[in-house]
Amino acid sequence: MKSLRSRIMHFVRHWHARIGALAALFFLFLSVSGIALNHTDALHLAKTPVQTGWLMHWYGLKPAIPTHGYVFKDGYFAASDEQWVLNGHELQVQELPANKQTPVGAIAWGDMRAIASEDQLYLYLANGQQVDRISAPMLPNTPIKMLGILNSDAMQKLVLKTAQGDFASEDGLAWQPLSEKELSAKNGLVWASVQALPESLASSLSKSFSPSLPLERIVLDLHSGRFFGSYGPLLMDAVALLLMILSLSGVWIYIRSVRRRPKR
Repeated sequence: MKSLRSRIMHFVRHWHARIGALAALFFLFLSVSGIALNHTDALHLAKTPVQTGWLMHWYGLKPAIPTHGYVFKDGYFAASDEQWVLNGHELQVQELPANKQTPVGAIAWGDMRAIASEDQLYLYLANGQQVDRISAPMLPNTPIKMLGILNSDAMQKLVLKTAQGDFASEDGLAWQPLSEKELSAKNGLVWASVQALPESLASSLSKSFSPSLPLERIVLDLHSGRFFGSYGPLLMDAVALLLMILSLSGVWIYIRSVRRRPKR
């Protein structure tokens, strides 16, 4: 009988050690990732983008790099369904991508870059900083069909082409219909037009439009097991089962050890 008990004790100790070594790897990762998630703001996890190719492929995210856009003398503007990029700077655009704001024109207007959708006009600096957003109630008419610049002797005006006619403004707030004289001025009115983006921008465009995820999302998915798709919950269940076995075998070993201690 003692021999059988001894064998059982050896078997339990043997597998307790193996399971403990295996489970320790998972517990260590869960502990580290849990601490990181508890301090996501301090570690800037939500603001740290990850663009690793194989990882984005694992999430099913594919790059959507535009080949056409608007080119200025000192930069460019390009857009996809999910983001707008001005001179390599990702723009903060309200209602995007929820309402899929599609740009109808982008043009350099003095120190600013004007970008129009059908019912919004956005003004940015060349570095991507937003200056203003002019919504439909403050525009002369919508939908906007084209965006242009009127080069006059007095001042460069911003021009909108709408279904009700063409309107110009010196400040983007007060709009007046274009006169016949202004419309007929030679080389005075220039409309923004889509054109092929230069090959020299390929590297910048690839960096700007390649899909990315915040590091926080990836750590959270790893911590919860969702990173492994439908098998993730099963993996975490297996880890939980290991912990249960480890706990029960540890208690059993402790009880047997206490009982075998010689009484004083």
